[in-house]
Amino acid sequence: MLALLGLKRLRNLVVVIAPYAVSVPLAFAVSESLDPATAAGLVALALAPGALLAPALVSAAGGRRGDMAGALVLGTAVLSFVLVATRPGTTTVALTASQAFVVASLLGGALPTLRDRILIPLRWAGHLAAVVVIALALASGPRIDAASAVVAFATLALTLGVAAAVARLLRRDVASALAAVGTRDPVIAIALAWSMGGPDATAVPLAGAVILGIASAALIIRRR
Repeated sequence: MLALLGLKRLRNLVVVIAPYAVSVPLAFAVSESLDPATAAGLVALALAPGALLAPALVSAAGGRRGDMAGALVLGTAVLSFVLVATRPGTTTVALTASQAFVVASLLGGALPTLRDRILIPLRWAGHLAAVVVIALALASGPRIDAASAVVAFATLALTLGVAAAVARLLRRDVASALAAVGTRDPVIAIALAWSMGGPDATAVPLAGAVILGIASAALIIRRR
């Protein structure tokens, strides 16, 4: 409920919407000049919600506003679902992936008692699902080349930059905005990319996952 209440504040909504308002139209425009697989990966990465682990990441990195990160990432989940659902040519797989993410987020925020009772099995199930999705993507043999890495890096640099700038301007917690709104969940991005452009399209989200993983690990190690 706290997450849902947090989204009632206009400044929080602006922080959630701003990176998508910039990155999504730009991704569609740039995708016209890329090969189909890279274009699909770029669009999927731009449309994906913020990292589901954002609240935990904020806490692990020494931040004090894990609750804010939870509210913001829930907002990105809802917005991502709307963008994917209204996109022409959306497949059932892509829509189902986003629906699952949104339902899980809403369940966790609106029913904390139920969430706490089944937290451990939910956490293990989530980790297992993430491993399976990433493993399947890697096993499909996508060609992760320099172009994929550059596209992923540029996309994340843009979303992180916009999230930080808007959060500072509106006096919101910058760390929460970066973790929840500036990132893109790799598992959802991979599922979206696969449904849009086949296994080769997962190269960009996989590269993005590596970039975010390295950055997150560096922040956590620096704190310790």
